[in-house]
Amino acid sequence: MVQLLQHQVEDATFLSSKPGVRGLFSGMGSGKTLTAIEALAQVRHVNEQYDGFGGDVVVIAPPITLTMWAEEIYEHTGLPTQIIRKGSDKIDADADVIILSYDLATKRAADLHWLTPSVLICDEAHALKNIKAKRTKAILGRGGLCEAAEFTWLLTGTPITRYNDDVYAFLLRAAGPESFRERLGGTGIDRFRLRHCVTQLKSFGRGRPTPVVVGNRNTEELSEWIFGGGFAVRRELQEVWDAMPDLTISHLEVGYTASASLKRELSKLSDLDLDDLEESLLSGDGHIATVRRQLGIAKVPASAKEIVDRVEAGNSPILVGAIHHDVIDALDVYFRNAGIAHGVIDGRTPNAHRDQFIDAFNAHDIDVLVGQISAMGVGVNLQGGHHIVEVETDWSPAIMDQFRARCHRMGQAKTVHVDVFNTDTNLDRAIRRIQATKRRDQATAMSAA
Repeated sequence: MVQLLQHQVEDATFLSSKPGVRGLFSGMGSGKTLTAIEALAQVRHVNEQYDGFGGDVVVIAPPITLTMWAEEIYEHTGLPTQIIRKGSDKIDADADVIILSYDLATKRAADLHWLTPSVLICDEAHALKNIKAKRTKAILGRGGLCEAAEFTWLLTGTPITRYNDDVYAFLLRAAGPESFRERLGGTGIDRFRLRHCVTQLKSFGRGRPTPVVVGNRNTEELSEWIFGGGFAVRRELQEVWDAMPDLTISHLEVGYTASASLKRELSKLSDLDLDDLEESLLSGDGHIATVRRQLGIAKVPASAKEIVDRVEAGNSPILVGAIHHDVIDALDVYFRNAGIAHGVIDGRTPNAHRDQFIDAFNAHDIDVLVGQISAMGVGVNLQGGHHIVEVETDWSPAIMDQFRARCHRMGQAKTVHVDVFNTDTNLDRAIRRIQATKRRDQATAMSAA
């Protein structure tokens, strides 16, 4: 069995010491999985002193991590596990641990509720941030799965990926309605947003103007509520691992090959005030999103050439990040034509191919791994490389941190170098400004941890 670090033992004790909902919000790569398994072992030990284990365990996680959870739990606890992969799979009565995805947990909520689990573990729990989503209602809502569980542990390194209301469902379930009424005067999301978010009225089509969250407020107060109230703990990676190598981030300007129509659109955006452009990005403006995708495609020739030059100079393997499928496909074609050994991981990649590319990257058998940032946030460990190039970026720094943590995590032996490829356009300037603002908010939110 792996020797746990001191912070993992302490955080496991925090999770297991009191029934109810608790959060482990430590940074990516800090060992949250083993911490939760140690907490499970502690609960099991206490229960076995009385009347056996005392109930089943349910682990809900992204699909690509299900096998990892099963292997780690069995190795460290010996508990028999079952992975539910299809809606038709029957629950094995002999399995103490049931492991499944969020989608299947939503569909099988009644079955899982019937189990009355001793422990419910939600990995990458930021998947539950949308209070209107069926999965959030099924797991954290009234009558949800967590009501049947004695212990519920929410694991994520990014509890707030965009705005403060990302943690509303967590807090409401953990703190309870009475705490909300005392602090906010009510339990509704509107009350929470009024206190901790900045909203603006937006018109969509011919409908009435709707309040849209565009920023955060009273973040320090929210942080104290999360961490000072005994709901969650957080450890930064640098805090728990003295040998953690540095992470350097450089912003480099690259050219782009734009069509006449894209040039016209970019020219229009150049006339916009950056505050107005930021607002359009944050509100999900469809036209801006299209221009952003087109700019990503236009950056590919110059970006890919620079990456090939780095490979030929001996700086490989390189993890390349992008957002849009069109951009990923264009990079794939460029590297193939250039004779560069590479792999691609996005939402379309079969698990078997994904694993092959990960192994090849870590063994330096390929020079480039192109990854879709949203598909590379979990379940991918790439400590074998220390060069990252971001052809596109999300305006949420939390999402970018998830991506960079594929290489910059426990087990990494070298300084990780991140190069962000930007263009000389208002669109990229606005994205960088949003990232900087959110980075400051993120630091404030976690300062009380």
